[in-house]
Amino acid sequence: MARWKQSWSDDDIKKLRALAGTMPVTMIAKELGRTTGTVLAKAVEQNISIMHRTDEVG
Repeated sequence: MARWKQSWSDDDIKKLRALAGTMPVTMIAKELGRTTGTVLAKAVEQNISIMHRTDEVG
């Protein structure tokens, strides 16, 4: 079964909480083996603040 079809385990959520705010969502998704969309959706569901990538101008 593809990883994106699997449920989130307690360990997955703990890892998401630990990584949130320490790296961009794209890197968190890669670390968890999930898409950025599923990581963002789970973060919103769990009320976890995620660092979003922003391009610096100037």
